[in-house]
Amino acid sequence: METKTYNPDQVSLIVGGSIIKSWNKVVVGRDEDSWSFSAGTSGEATRTKNLNTLGAIKITLPQTSQDNGVLSAYEKSDALLSCVVKDSSGYSLYAMPEGTVIRQAGSEFGKESGEREWTLKGALAEFTVGGN
Repeated sequence: METKTYNPDQVSLIVGGSIIKSWNKVVVGRDEDSWSFSAGTSGEATRTKNLNTLGAIKITLPQTSQDNGVLSAYEKSDALLSCVVKDSSGYSLYAMPEGTVIRQAGSEFGKESGEREWTLKGALAEFTVGGN
């Protein structure tokens, strides 16, 4: 059996031209299923392609990351931003050419440092899940 390797250092995250290096987690997902199915009264089945490509990219950063300020500035600017997530140790690739930071990350303060979660919303023009 072949041993596979995942290296988080090989995952690139670029938002609006800024390279986000200090992420803890990135989650990419579409809003809806790619296909829907229906059945008629006589049992015939129909599948329908869903052309909705809207989705979200959720980025979790350490509380101490300077990148929180970058994403906060993007949210305040109301700008449309490109966002790319690429895994070079595999072949996963996600691209959102015109996304928006839809909400600033919430903040929590305590004994230990925490995390900040940011969400970008837009059409995912490229959505390739592969390898890693």
